[in-house]
Amino acid sequence: MADDDIDDCDFFSQIFSEEFPDIKLSISYDGSKLLTLLDGPPQPSADVIFLDLNMPILSGPECLQKVRGSELLKHHIIIIFTTSSNPKDIERMYELGADYFITKPSDYKTLINLINKAMVLVCENNSSQRSFENFYITI
Repeated sequence: MADDDIDDCDFFSQIFSEEFPDIKLSISYDGSKLLTLLDGPPQPSADVIFLDLNMPILSGPECLQKVRGSELLKHHIIIIFTTSSNPKDIERMYELGADYFITKPSDYKTLINLINKAMVLVCENNSSQRSFENFYITI
């Protein structure tokens, strides 16, 4: 996960420890640290990347472009996880090659449901990008 909001990272971490205890979650607080983590051993270092759009140093869109441009990393599933619900952001992230898009909800229960739904979709589908109609995950 890459997100500069510490509270969101804490919520996310808590949900993963409760709902997916067998999955290792790594957190980066900016895009540059995410890329450093992904480039480090062991490779590949992630199967699914939850990526915020607005981060310092290297933004979500910049990270997405770098991951999709890397032969080593381009097959990772990338889920945009952001406060934005702007249709232009959703369309742009789809065009840049993200696999799914989630708007951060305001309540914890919905957050749990969205993360669970995203993980089910990831497990059910292969790594090719979904159709635009199935890109935006909602409850």
